[in-house]
Amino acid sequence: MGFKLVFLFSCLVAAVSAQTYRVCVSTAVSSSTCQSISRDDSQVTCQRVESRVDCALKLAAGQADLGYFSEEETLLLSQQQPNDNRVLATVRDESKLDPYAFETVAVVPANHTRGLDGLSGGVYCHPGLDESDLRWSPRVLKNLEQLAARTDRCPEANTAGKTAEELEVETLSKYFSSGCRPGAWSNNVTVDADLKSRYPSLCSRCGPDSGCSRYTIDMGVSIANVRNENRHIQALECLRTNANASSAVAYVAWQHVVEYFTIRNPQDSPSFAVLCPNGTLASLTTAVLSNTISPCAFIRQPWGAIVANTNNAAALLTSLKTWWPAGSSPATGWQSTLFSVVTGGSSSARVVFQDSPISLLNYTSAIRTISNIDSTASCMPARRWCTISTLEQTKCNWVRVSAHTLGVQPSIACQQRNSVLECLNDIKDDRADFISAPSNYGYLARQHYKLTPVKLVQNSPDDASRVAAFVKESAVISSNVTRYENLRGKNACFPESGGLAYMSFVRVGQERGVLSSSECDYAAAVGEFFGGACAPGAIDASHALSESSSFNSSVLCSSCRTSVNINGNNSTCAWDYTNMYFGNNGTLACLNDPNNDVAFLNTRSMATHLTSLGLQATQFRALCRNNSLAATTGISIDDNCLLAYVVDAEIVTRRNDPQYNSLNTLLDSLDTYFGYNAASGNQLINLEIFSPFNENKNLLFKDSTIGLTEASLSSSHEPARNYIELFRHLQACTGTAPPIAGLANRSFYSIVTLLTMAIMTRFVIY
Repeated sequence: MGFKLVFLFSCLVAAVSAQTYRVCVSTAVSSSTCQSISRDDSQVTCQRVESRVDCALKLAAGQADLGYFSEEETLLLSQQQPNDNRVLATVRDESKLDPYAFETVAVVPANHTRGLDGLSGGVYCHPGLDESDLRWSPRVLKNLEQLAARTDRCPEANTAGKTAEELEVETLSKYFSSGCRPGAWSNNVTVDADLKSRYPSLCSRCGPDSGCSRYTIDMGVSIANVRNENRHIQALECLRTNANASSAVAYVAWQHVVEYFTIRNPQDSPSFAVLCPNGTLASLTTAVLSNTISPCAFIRQPWGAIVANTNNAAALLTSLKTWWPAGSSPATGWQSTLFSVVTGGSSSARVVFQDSPISLLNYTSAIRTISNIDSTASCMPARRWCTISTLEQTKCNWVRVSAHTLGVQPSIACQQRNSVLECLNDIKDDRADFISAPSNYGYLARQHYKLTPVKLVQNSPDDASRVAAFVKESAVISSNVTRYENLRGKNACFPESGGLAYMSFVRVGQERGVLSSSECDYAAAVGEFFGGACAPGAIDASHALSESSSFNSSVLCSSCRTSVNINGNNSTCAWDYTNMYFGNNGTLACLNDPNNDVAFLNTRSMATHLTSLGLQATQFRALCRNNSLAATTGISIDDNCLLAYVVDAEIVTRRNDPQYNSLNTLLDSLDTYFGYNAASGNQLINLEIFSPFNENKNLLFKDSTIGLTEASLSSSHEPARNYIELFRHLQACTGTAPPIAGLANRSFYSIVTLLTMAIMTRFVIY
């Protein structure tokens, strides 16, 4: 029996020592790095993740064991996963091993009175909203002004047509007499420029020719170990030179206060004090300035942390202490590679271990807390994001709390529906505010649901939507179908009624003069031109192409066929896969029907669809937008032959919504903080809004999205400009442009534009 116990104990020890831990690494980490981590006697392997938020989800699900999270991410996780995982250590810098990543303080003249209220009418010196040195979030950057000027409380403000940034700056300009608040006031460049032109007092202390983008004040001589170009040092100099004003304040990091008053201007320290949140003053004595911790702070920031899933936390803490006994890189071996991957590759990184694993909530709450999103005051109403699945709702909630953690305004609310069309209807009826909808719904969103784009997505060239027209080679030979005029009376195939391909034909038909440019009923325009068609959904109320049309749209379903023959009747107009000819694959099947002649469809995956249908590319020839046939048969055509080269999605909201501008700038902020504008590893919160989420694709945005752009012909993104151009005629018919004060749906401008377009069409060269 004794031998058996010894044997079992030995097996148990061996099993424990053989434990393999999965460390989260980004998809950008090379395979060779992961191989180095797993070399020799390593107990660690790579677990690739799309983002650090994905890592948190995998830790909680037991699919990963270890990961690093930034300062702001620890605050996010304390809200989203307060007790799911455990903090093992913090990651600091060898030059700054203080208890906090930073402390924000308000420095005022030593004779300041009346606490925060005493700042009213004074000079405001700020390091800048674009200051990235200490990784301050918008919430941190604006904390003092929110507490002093109450920029989050504006009960009497008229928010219609305004942005959160405008209300904020308007309040600040009334509270402070002057100041320097450099950097971007809005992530929308147009709004930013407008605000700075209207509220110049908040730029007046930045110095000559600053453009409110930086300080240009005279900083005097350079002092060793103090950088004159540091924005916090410049803000303190702004305070010093304006100390004789009725009141003045610099909102800066404590570490730079110490630098400024101990190295650069020690003689001035008796003239200034730290203003505490409770209104008291703390003099800048030698003892105070020699302390790495401020006497009082508005915000103290927790360090970024190494976090483990709860089950393996204790064992991992022991292992990490063994692998990195000094809290630094051991210089060689897999342990060194692991250290570099976990801590971000900085040679000055230092790991400070916890005595024992601690929950995220307990770790952050002792240092800094974020107010509950549902009880936080705001001038702007939350924008309601419509989601269409449980997975989307989950991702939306993470985006919502991430944005709240950073202090992005307005806030976001997430509400789930069952489909894109349900969301479009809810937005129309003011039960939701926006959704990123596939561009295939562009016509329905505008015509049927009375919506308008607030942003368009940007796609890489390979991911943009390409629409083309293909005719049977047999029709080219037997019926001489070589131009759009030759299609009159023929049978056509579309993936869906009112979809992108349908709209592309309407636009080209108007250009070529085969469809009337004065006709706003697109069902009648297409139905009267072709002898028959399959445009799935044409007779469904949700796809109505005109509210007042008397046209019998059934002709647009005459070529459709059901996948299930019921009682000898195989006709259908369903806009799902019970209709054999629904969607791109179905459109090719429709074209293969001997009775049909031409198909309009997205060229994506066309070769795959042909193979699945047993068809050959040589059976078809493209009919180009310029009214010529492609030189050869096949589906490989250049972009000049396309009917449309456009974005694959757009973000839509209600026409004339008074919060349109607020939503527009919110989306710019989401793009800035969670899009590809920020380097993946350097985001304050590494949540990739355009990427897969927890290995699930196309949630909130298609994975093909690389950014957002204005819904304007002036967009720098060609597919976006093309998409707006595609709907210009519809916009002229219905007035679906973004909100313009006083512009009715069928405005005089729209009518004139429609007539002008009709006249211009006559001069198109065929």
